[in-house]
Amino acid sequence: MNKAAIRFLGIGLFLAGATTQIQMMLDDDQLVKGEITQQTYEQAQQDLKNVKKQLADLQLDLENAQKRQVAPETDQKVEPTGNSSNTTTSTVLHIQSGMTSRDISVFLEQTGIIQNKQDFEDYLSAQDLSGKIQIGQYELNSTMSIKQIAEIITK
Repeated sequence: MNKAAIRFLGIGLFLAGATTQIQMMLDDDQLVKGEITQQTYEQAQQDLKNVKKQLADLQLDLENAQKRQVAPETDQKVEPTGNSSNTTTSTVLHIQSGMTSRDISVFLEQTGIIQNKQDFEDYLSAQDLSGKIQIGQYELNSTMSIKQIAEIITK
């Protein structure tokens, strides 16, 4: 693990701990006074969401840093050739209960439907589609865009 990864992890843990401590202090003060207002509760929930998002971003940065550190040569070797662009790969994707977007993206990359699993995961996350994936069987091919694949498996 490199210094940047450890630093990101430390910052994430610090932010989570600090938010928890502030939350507990606010709760203690308001319990003593007997006043927990809806506005205070909503603000605490919003703060918690923000910290969770920051932690998720840090974890994603950590994973990306680890991938770059472990396999820099792999990225250079994966280059489409003139012959592969003429070939269309087709497959049937079976999505079962409990499968994650990561499982699906790994399968799609291994079968040659998509070029980069991380791009697919990032798209699903950015469009808030990760939780909307539907169980079923889907016929996909390599000429489809990431957007088209996402639309198919989330309808």
